[in-house]
Amino acid sequence: MKLQVKLSKDEATAFKNFADVCKPQEISLDDFVKSIFLTGVEAMNRQLAELVRKYAVENKEELAASGITVIEGEDGGIRLADAEAQEPKQL
Repeated sequence: MKLQVKLSKDEATAFKNFADVCKPQEISLDDFVKSIFLTGVEAMNRQLAELVRKYAVENKEELAASGITVIEGEDGGIRLADAEAQEPKQL
């Protein structure tokens, strides 16, 4: 897959300055950009998982009425289970 991002002149200059300072010499610019992109995707995934966790904890009754059981773990994580099937899924 190929992604293309259009940056303004200021954004492009800021990125070039950032890459000049932070990119290890043994890594290509393509690999560096890919690493930055994937790090951002992982961070966003963690944020979304946390939002879902908070929503599930705050709306247990509403979810229960929809047939979803919220199971809180000791580690702060949650699992959602179909109230009928009782097959939890880790979040």
